[in-house]
Amino acid sequence: MIDPFGRACWLVMVGGAATAAMMFSCASPASADWLGRERQLTTGTATQDWPQLSGSKLAYADHVGERTVGQSTGAEILFDVRVLDLKTGTDLNLTPDHTALGRPAISGDRVVWSDYGNGTNRGFWYRNLATGQQRRLNASPGAQPQLSGDLLCYEFEGRIHVHNVNTGRDLVVSPAGASASACDISGRVVVWQDLRNGTDADIYAYDLGARSETRLTTTGTDQTLPRIDAGLVVWQDAITATNSDIYAYDLATAAVTQVTDDESVQWFAEVADGRIVWMDERDGHDNTEIFLYDVASSVTTRVTRHDGWSSNPTVAGNRIVYEDSRGAGHRVYLRMVTPPKLSLGRVPGSRTSPEVSGRLVGADGSPVSAETVVVETSPDGRVWAARAAAVTDQSGGFTLDVDVRSGDVQVRARFAGTPEYPAAVSPAITVERAHLVAGLLRPQP
Repeated sequence: MIDPFGRACWLVMVGGAATAAMMFSCASPASADWLGRERQLTTGTATQDWPQLSGSKLAYADHVGERTVGQSTGAEILFDVRVLDLKTGTDLNLTPDHTALGRPAISGDRVVWSDYGNGTNRGFWYRNLATGQQRRLNASPGAQPQLSGDLLCYEFEGRIHVHNVNTGRDLVVSPAGASASACDISGRVVVWQDLRNGTDADIYAYDLGARSETRLTTTGTDQTLPRIDAGLVVWQDAITATNSDIYAYDLATAAVTQVTDDESVQWFAEVADGRIVWMDERDGHDNTEIFLYDVASSVTTRVTRHDGWSSNPTVAGNRIVYEDSRGAGHRVYLRMVTPPKLSLGRVPGSRTSPEVSGRLVGADGSPVSAETVVVETSPDGRVWAARAAAVTDQSGGFTLDVDVRSGDVQVRARFAGTPEYPAAVSPAITVERAHLVAGLLRPQP
């Protein structure tokens, strides 16, 4: 279906299975202003793959010291796990003896990976980047680790475990016989895929605080590889062997959004900070590309455009990292979402009037005109409420009154984003206490 602006639209289900309603969602393509230039993060002749972002820290696998242990069908390939600090450029090897077995997981200063050890102490190993502490975890020797703070989820013998890396407590959250796998965790919620309902996989969520499980999918197709961030769950739905799409589920509202609607394979989705990235085969199976969907603005952006295999994307904030097979081996690359710059300040000479002004300019400094900017206030800098809106002038500027009746408040400006420009928010400023006297706002003594 096509909307009046020529954009592709698709149906979206809102609510649970019993109270489903249908609505439309349209994703607009983004302009080139959404993303900065590509930057290569790793070099050398060996393959670097499986990138995982947490803030400005990037964990990845490096095969420069790759070696094989065991023989024939029991042989295992060992490599290194490294962490690159994108702010400082420091690139730390956590496994100098080339003992890593699987994809690393990272959350803040914590990193976990599957390690061969010396052959007898294999299992999950943990590194605290802040303290330098590195040790083997007293957890089952499972696979597919994912981290959220102190909590590690993983699969062992068809069940999902959650392990606290500080206390050592290990909790099984999926039932026996369900063939559960591919878990992820965010805060106190774990998600995974399992086969308890027959031959097709479904997505489940478990709330560690409430100790309750929720089934998120009920259709007769395979829903697999879920990822979660701050209550937003994404997965791939295999409609046919050659057609799978990315879906998103909001745990707070039970709204399900179909993110992609292309007659090819979209898979390996990741989500963080309101942005979803995935591998996309619309240009062919041997020419996968990375795409980005911004939830707040409903804008879809193509991240890569190279011959060959662009894969395993990860996202955090404005950073998108992925591996690419151009040339010999795989390298890890970075592209940045480049939001415009939004400023805000008190109007000089306005005395007691709570008037603020600001300017919206692109990443290159050019004015962004004829766009709506909303001024928000907060008593504590945590919960924000929209107070007034203005349209930017030819210089990108705007001026607004802020209704501050009592108490110091923080004020900021927000731009919701468009297909031309990503969303932006200004630094907050403080407007002093005031009260209404004879119809005018004056500072209290």
